[in-house]
Amino acid sequence: MLKTLDILIGATTVLLLFSMAVTVITQAVTSFFNKRGKHLLAGVAGLLQHLGVSTRDVAEKIAKALLTHPTLSTVEGKIAPLIHRGEFTTLLMDIASGQQLVELEPQALSELQKMLAANGVSNPAQTLSNIRKVALLIETSNPEIASHIRAELAILQECATDYVAKINAWFDQTIDRVSLAFTKHAHRVTIVAAFVVVIAVQFDILAVFDRLSIDDQFRNSVVNAAASDFSGKTLPQLNLTNQTSPPVGSDATNPSLNTQLYYNLLSTAGLITLPTNSGWVERIKDPRKYPGMILAALLISLGAPFWYNILKDLLGLRSTLAQKDDLQRAQRQGALPPSNQGTTPATPPPSNPLPGEQGDLAAAG
Repeated sequence: MLKTLDILIGATTVLLLFSMAVTVITQAVTSFFNKRGKHLLAGVAGLLQHLGVSTRDVAEKIAKALLTHPTLSTVEGKIAPLIHRGEFTTLLMDIASGQQLVELEPQALSELQKMLAANGVSNPAQTLSNIRKVALLIETSNPEIASHIRAELAILQECATDYVAKINAWFDQTIDRVSLAFTKHAHRVTIVAAFVVVIAVQFDILAVFDRLSIDDQFRNSVVNAAASDFSGKTLPQLNLTNQTSPPVGSDATNPSLNTQLYYNLLSTAGLITLPTNSGWVERIKDPRKYPGMILAALLISLGAPFWYNILKDLLGLRSTLAQKDDLQRAQRQGALPPSNQGTTPATPPPSNPLPGEQGDLAAAG
């Protein structure tokens, strides 16, 4: 039983090692191309069309001006990856009032002003000023209320129009669809990254299982390293739909494990081959590796948090089984009577334990 569990622990550790690399690659790619911001821009443009902007092109121009607003974007000209409903409501009125913090073409500005007027906001500058004054009064009388709640209350009090009603009705659903679209995109990137990593090192999970089954030294090395690196540690969940991603090298992507040790073990055992190795091309041509490589890519695309949670459960189960195994061995040797199962032995083991349990070096045959 313990051997089977050790095989699972070893395979899970190796899958976690490569899935962490895939997670880092996925985050790097989506961050570099700002895919989260681009998906949000598409969703905001669609919402603006629902509000009454006539064409998709104009809606995208307004959405870009909104999401590059200095109060949202941390980098000048870069599309922000997140916007709240209150910010969406007030910043559109701020832009329509003609403030110069963002550039918007006259045609798009005129279209935005017409949309607001059609929905009951004929004077966005005055309406926005009233909202700010009411928010300040609410803060003065109720300072314990959170700022975003104060803003929402002020908007509802001073701008009870079709404009606010439509935003409140459609905004959350739009953001949910944006998050879903980005999650699907991130999953596709993860699968591609998984195949790239697997092909680059020729990672065959079936070969890993075989080696863990027959090589006691390799299996014990991986299991001992896993128990040392991961027991008692926690790995934050990596959620690519959140506004920010954990930086590379943080505990979320590198929970203090000795990656070099695992890579050395796998390389020494011949289970991975780097492209810099002379025999890389010859080995990649072996069709017997393809099923294991395809399975490995699909498994590591499940993500580092998935495999880390499984590894924690397996290590906990192994610890429990090992304790029970030690207790049963002590009972067989006479150190504990059968009725004391589950208790700590109060007396030392007898001087003549069973040779079959202790190992008699003088025994022959």
